[in-house]
Amino acid sequence: MVRECNACRESSNLKRCSGCHKVWYCSVTCQKSHWVRHIFACKPRRPITTADHLALAVRNDNLPEDPQTCEDYGFGRAFSVENRCNLLGLYIGLMDPHRIGIPPKTIHDWRVRGVLVEEIKAAFYKIPIESRGGYFPWFLQNQHILNPSAAGDRQLNDEGDAMTLRAWRFTGGAETDSPADIKARLMSMPHDRQTCHVFYALLLSRWYPAPIDNLWIPFGFCSCACEEEEMYLSKRYQVLITKCTFDEFCDAFSSARILDLFRKNGVDVNLRYLADVLQDHDMHKSVWDLKQFAVQTNEQNPKGQMVNSVACDYGFMNCKKDVEVQALKKVYRSFFERRDADPLMLHDAAIRGNIFGYLGSLMKLNRKHERLMKNPYPLPVLK
Repeated sequence: MVRECNACRESSNLKRCSGCHKVWYCSVTCQKSHWVRHIFACKPRRPITTADHLALAVRNDNLPEDPQTCEDYGFGRAFSVENRCNLLGLYIGLMDPHRIGIPPKTIHDWRVRGVLVEEIKAAFYKIPIESRGGYFPWFLQNQHILNPSAAGDRQLNDEGDAMTLRAWRFTGGAETDSPADIKARLMSMPHDRQTCHVFYALLLSRWYPAPIDNLWIPFGFCSCACEEEEMYLSKRYQVLITKCTFDEFCDAFSSARILDLFRKNGVDVNLRYLADVLQDHDMHKSVWDLKQFAVQTNEQNPKGQMVNSVACDYGFMNCKKDVEVQALKKVYRSFFERRDADPLMLHDAAIRGNIFGYLGSLMKLNRKHERLMKNPYPLPVLK
């Protein structure tokens, strides 16, 4: 077996890693460069921290997957895909050895001491302004994402007030109205108008509804096949609200004419299932409620709440134990994650009482699934 450097694949001047004795390196430079990956397979002299997981995400140019890392370094509070990507870009600039080059051990120490925000700013301020990139200015406007939890809750409340105020002024509210006055006036509005105002607040902050939000279905985000499509739809909405009045938008929402409003204002939006969702936000197909329930994590919906139509139409009423609920939910989540998933076909199968037959043609199921997927359909024809 030919040995080679675990970093650069060089086959000469090799020395074995003194920690695990399983891999080889041709130089100290290669060993240090590869340590951000190798630490997870080696026997480091210190505990692996969430900063190490963050460093690996930075090296891979991917959002971190470790839940605690997301919590510790703000990704759990960067609610939109755009903000999470901006946060990753900030850390890349901070930790990349070819840029600022702050090591994971130092990042971890900053977080533990509660000085992460201050130290990040200090690190960027030490380099020329033209070398700081575009993520640092974004960070200066979104520091609340990295604040410790106690201060973070207060900052998020302040940010919520700022979002509401931004939407209030955008929709024609007076500059002199206080947050308390605005909230009181919003509470007196019809429900649909309140809903539209909350949606405006999200859009104007470059956010958009997530599956845990009650706006995810009414504005059609449930029709998107992935986060990239959700981002695309939010940007289409962001263009639309600059071309129509708030009254026009509210009227279109209440009368299920949002797509007509897009067309009237020359804003193209091309998503396969969007028209089905937006044709009536109060009487949408139960498959969209199923999707919302299925893609939510147990942490996002710890009580496992679902609307009655989901329980009836898709078999959850047959579940006697939580383990059966989770097993059925997993099947539906797997379905919605497929590239060839057709929610309307699934809804049609439910109405025909053939969920098991339809899903069984797409994925491997067993007899337990067949029992759980039974529903009262098709309904008998009245004579």
